[in-house]
Amino acid sequence: MTGFRNDTEFRQAYSDLDEVSRRVVGAKFVKNVLPLCDDGRVNQAVTTALDPDASKEELLNAFKGAKAATIEARTRCGADCDWNDQAVHFVAKAAMALVAPEGQCKAEDPPWQVVMSSRMARNCALIAADNDSENPEKETQYKILAEHINS
Repeated sequence: MTGFRNDTEFRQAYSDLDEVSRRVVGAKFVKNVLPLCDDGRVNQAVTTALDPDASKEELLNAFKGAKAATIEARTRCGADCDWNDQAVHFVAKAAMALVAPEGQCKAEDPPWQVVMSSRMARNCALIAADNDSENPEKETQYKILAEHINS
């Protein structure tokens, strides 16, 4: 079974996947934090990304919805720094990067944006809950990718 000792190995294995596999695995990363966000547009983006046969038009529509959700969530975060709203923002941001057409995501590495935004969403949720436990998201992502590679 493939395992990862660190993010360098994980990131390399993730980037070595073909585009469709990377999108489907990334959708599983976002799906794991999706309960932190109740925006239907984000849910639709994840559902679309999970479909290996999704058309470019479907992905573009999902991107537009996720982008709107990201902007709205960022606006809600505001100066009050509501950690639950921050979590929603990061889930939406991960979904947006997941379905972004080439050149439309501001991140230099959109697949890595999916990974890190999912982790940030979990961190925000832990802070909001005043939970000082360690963020399990990285290990969950390692497991998701390893299961995909080994299947």
